Amino acid sequence: MILVTGATGFVGHQLMRQLMAKNYAVTGLARNPDGGHRVEGLTYLTGDILKPETLRDAMTQEVDTIIHLVGILADKPTCSFDDVHHQGTRHVVEAAKAAGVQRYIQMSSLGTRANARARYHQSKWLAEEYLRQSGLDYTIFRPSVIFGAEDNFVNTFAQMARFSPMLPLLGNGQSKMQPIAVEDVVRCMVQSLELPETVGQTYALGGPEVLTFEQIISTILKVTGQHRLKLKLPFALLKLEGRIFEKLLSNPPLTYDQMIMAEEDNITSHGTQLPAPFDFKLRTFEAGIRDYIG
Repeated sequence: MILVTGATGFVGHQLMRQLMAKNYAVTGLARNPDGGHRVEGLTYLTGDILKPETLRDAMTQEVDTIIHLVGILADKPTCSFDDVHHQGTRHVVEAAKAAGVQRYIQMSSLGTRANARARYHQSKWLAEEYLRQSGLDYTIFRPSVIFGAEDNFVNTFAQMARFSPMLPLLGNGQSKMQPIAVEDVVRCMVQSLELPETVGQTYALGGPEVLTFEQIISTILKVTGQHRLKLKLPFALLKLEGRIFEKLLSNPPLTYDQMIMAEEDNITSHGTQLPAPFDFKLRTFEAGIRDYIG
């Protein structure tokens, strides 16, 4: 039995669908199973990675594999990056070990490293390090920007393209990304279950194209059939706005930490192919987003 944390989220929903299609026995875990995206016919349990006792209840004798997906994009005083990414992972790992679960797959993020500038990546690194030292048969995936029908990234800019006279470019718009389809990220995770050589490995995942932020915005405009001005916003201004939004709003539209990450290129070191042993054709950004914003 596979237990998926964050099972009703953007990536979790797709993962549950693919696991069911491959006839895996799978159960989802979420803080509010009725409040997200569910796959009909599958079982979902209520559990919170910040409350270890709820994890112990979910680790039945049938569970032999954990796929841990839970993450947040904004740091909040009541729910910090360290709470969710580091301590939450620690709770899941310890619950897995206590239950005798050995196989463990973790979703991290491209850009995660020991000397990362962003608190988001710092907390992801601490989570990875804890897992590496756990003794579990782990595999870590670090995807670049993930796109898909339920994403917040492409859908937000597509909505802006329809109603705003201009779209913002972060900085000069030349930061590079390697957007990858959610179906392709999940496919790698599912394949890793049958590939023993993936144990103990960390994989950076990117799509088949390296695109600048401006190229991404231009593609969204092309697919939606809109013509809009593109306004370059200096990162210094965006980071200041992020600081202000964080102090004034409970759910800020952007944060200082997000702008630190946006300043950096988010691409793999191995080019536009999947790392071995994964080998299948990746969806291009334009073809992928046509399915849900075209």
